Amino acid sequence: MRSPTGEWDASWESQLSVPPPGLDAATLENHIDAGKLAFLAGLLPDQGRAIEIGCGSARLLARVQHATGLDAYALDPSPQAVRLAGRTAAALGTPMRLLRGDAYQLPFPDGAFAMVLSGGLLEHFDDPRPVMAEMVRVLRPGGTFYADVVPRKLSLYRVRELPRMMRSAALMEGVDESAHGPAHYRRVLTELGCEPVRIRSAGVYPPGTGAGWARRTAGLDGTPFADWLGWYFMMAARRTGS
Repeated sequence: MRSPTGEWDASWESQLSVPPPGLDAATLENHIDAGKLAFLAGLLPDQGRAIEIGCGSARLLARVQHATGLDAYALDPSPQAVRLAGRTAAALGTPMRLLRGDAYQLPFPDGAFAMVLSGGLLEHFDDPRPVMAEMVRVLRPGGTFYADVVPRKLSLYRVRELPRMMRSAALMEGVDESAHGPAHYRRVLTELGCEPVRIRSAGVYPPGTGAGWARRTAGLDGTPFADWLGWYFMMAARRTGS
């Protein structure tokens, strides 16, 4: 994983001064996270360990831990992100083990986790396969792979960013933003031995949207309209083998 840029670290640093909302607060972030857990219905393990790669705030990991009781591990190369994950864990009463680490070389043996997840990570690699391969490597057979991806594409939520996307493949200096869509990730997951692969496009709403508006448009998630104008998609699969 490339070293975080100053802009990236500054983003995490700025969040450290703002108390995180509770898991039941009426925020857009909680609406999105609740939708991710609903998407994972039937795929959440009931025991073992879960790790979020490129954890950032680790709010999704906190929600998974809260729902399942899995032992939670949060990993990120950024010290600011690791601090932010620790603050999330303390504020939400969710125990986590915090680690700095490289997504290309995860410091765990094969099959160490019942669930491996990432949010807004894989799109920052021109070739996400090596990172996905590491995520699958540390996943036990029958374990759950989950990721959500924000590709470089036209979407209602990011319409103001379209000129920048057309001009540059970078989200910011030193941070790539690939345009790989669901078909690419489906193929990679299948080749890595994860199936069946479940994918759902989501997030058809304009910038500045709150949770109320997002709830009203949630019925568009998973439709061709979301494939076109949704700003992210979710994917999940189980690792096959024994």
